[in-house]
Amino acid sequence: MFFDGIKGQENAVHILKKALQSGRLPTAYLFTGPAGCGKMPAAISVAASFNCETAPLACGSCGSCRLHNAGTHPDLTILKPSEGKRWIVIEQVRDLIEKAYLMPMLGKVSTFIIDDAHTMNPNSANAFLKTLEEPPRTSRFILIAPDRNSVLPTISSRCQNLAFRPLGRKIIEGLLQLKGIDGKRAALLASMARGSMEWALDYHREEIIERLADEFEPLLSPERADSNLLLDLANRWARNRADALKILEFMAQWFRDMLIIAEGGFEDQIIHTAHLPTLRSGASQLGGYRLSMVLESIEDTRDDLGHNTNVELSLDNLLFKIRKFGKMAENRI
Repeated sequence: MFFDGIKGQENAVHILKKALQSGRLPTAYLFTGPAGCGKMPAAISVAASFNCETAPLACGSCGSCRLHNAGTHPDLTILKPSEGKRWIVIEQVRDLIEKAYLMPMLGKVSTFIIDDAHTMNPNSANAFLKTLEEPPRTSRFILIAPDRNSVLPTISSRCQNLAFRPLGRKIIEGLLQLKGIDGKRAALLASMARGSMEWALDYHREEIIERLADEFEPLLSPERADSNLLLDLANRWARNRADALKILEFMAQWFRDMLIIAEGGFEDQIIHTAHLPTLRSGASQLGGYRLSMVLESIEDTRDDLGHNTNVELSLDNLLFKIRKFGKMAENRI
């Protein structure tokens, strides 16, 4: 519960505990790091500590701590994009600002957690900036974002930045096993998750490994990867930008496994061992040079999606490039 339940973030937790125990905390924090690495639990732990009835650190058992744990404390507000929306809009920020200037209802401090703070549009961010410049005496703010650069400099410069590192594979693997996922699958999910427990669970729930393995297989076969198939894949994968990024991560691992085989690497370095025949075939067909080009194209597409380019168009371009590499390899043969 609270800080004790946060795994793999010993440094960040130590810094927060020390600040809470000393009573010297900034008005605003910016927690950065990959999704699902402990930023939100840490933010709620800080909020609970502000209003704990018995100690400087959240005890977990007093009435205030129990309300924070349940997410029902009246002095805790969590702001994020509305369901189905990509951005935190100015109306949401105005509501938050109005509440921030009110006195706490139950405790000593009101805490406002802005999840996905990087999704504040310019109008929202500028409206919030004024509150950071002249913060209410009884309000504290915790912003959560992937990295410092994803938030406007005028916002990040007024927050104390605290970086949360990606979770280690063994930590994710152990957490997955505690959720009842068998060891072999947990190890595979952990290797794919890029330090994010959230990604690992998403991969598991969506059965993305099995589905994408089937969808990737025809990409290197020019006679099977016709234009209609590629356009259909791009259309389906582009429905959600976050999901598209997960698919690109899976794709990068898939072709990286092929490159390991093509370059004569050890098979214990391969992630997707259940698909070795397909991977060996692709490695033999493309060779190390073309696989390196595929991986470079995937990385370029990931960068594009990070800069708000059109998701479907970016995926279209990538899939047709991969097919082109497959045709080049076929003509060579």
